Amino acid sequence: MSAGREEDRAERGRANREASGWAILLQEEPDDQAVRAEFSAWLDANPVHGAAWAETQRISHVIRTAPIASPNRWDRRSPIILPFVGKGRRHGAGIAALAAAACLAIVAGPSLLLDLRADVSTGTGEIQSVHLADGSTMLVAPQSAVAFDVSKGGQSEVRLIKGRAWFEVAPDPDHPFRVAAADTTTTVLGTGFEVSRIDDRLASVAVKHGHVRVSCDAQPRLTEGLTAGDTLSLRCDDASAVRSSIDPTQIAAWTDSQIVASDRPVMEVIDALKPWHSGVILTFGEGFAKRRVTGVYDAHHPARALQALAKAQDITVRNLTPWITVVSAE
Repeated sequence: MSAGREEDRAERGRANREASGWAILLQEEPDDQAVRAEFSAWLDANPVHGAAWAETQRISHVIRTAPIASPNRWDRRSPIILPFVGKGRRHGAGIAALAAAACLAIVAGPSLLLDLRADVSTGTGEIQSVHLADGSTMLVAPQSAVAFDVSKGGQSEVRLIKGRAWFEVAPDPDHPFRVAAADTTTTVLGTGFEVSRIDDRLASVAVKHGHVRVSCDAQPRLTEGLTAGDTLSLRCDDASAVRSSIDPTQIAAWTDSQIVASDRPVMEVIDALKPWHSGVILTFGEGFAKRRVTGVYDAHHPARALQALAKAQDITVRNLTPWITVVSAE
């Protein structure tokens, strides 16, 4: 990267931080004409300031309209650094309000009920290993929840309530192993595979080795067979199925705390980092659709991964508080 581009990026970073500070100060002192005059002078001093202010306004809209996020378990001891703007003013009330709003978004919401229904649930960056009675092993990904019954009619059944999980199933032809997610059921006799619950209607399955059968609960005829390297995204309500192939070694890379992408949309990588990030990652902008990425990212360090994406893909990452990160792409 050229020195000029580095300087431009640094200047935009300073302008973004100053714009965030002005947003807080103007909220605290909306009728202070001196503050208004200082802000106008700052805005006119550099075209970069105007662009930074416009982006800050868009971010404020994203935060106001974003849905409540799922709960994260985190241990953040880092203090909030209060920005300074204008004539040495220090503003704490506005940033405290932002922090309180962020905390509310993180710890509230309907996902609190999921943990009560689950036999196993995980927090931010947490992977749990579960050994089932039939000899199978399950790894539950960060911010995921599962319930299971290994004695139902002599068959093993796991219900994926949220997130994703990896299964290494012990072969037993007489007692098939089943995983329910959204409206789908994956049936196996002995294999290694991953199941993800994307939403209430969409589930995806990826097979590392062996063979599985994926079907819709209400429409048994909608059945797909998968073998090593096959992936399937299945939505039963509209009978849509999308198959693809992938290097089996890349499947469930999160079990090794890695995010692996091979010519994938950058948004997929950002979404994969969210369960590892102790806070809320908000995204906006029309530029994500045209950006694709190839690389391996350390899930234990999502902030570094986001910065790497920012440099490679020319996207902007802003840490508004220790709990709110906004990623934008124009």
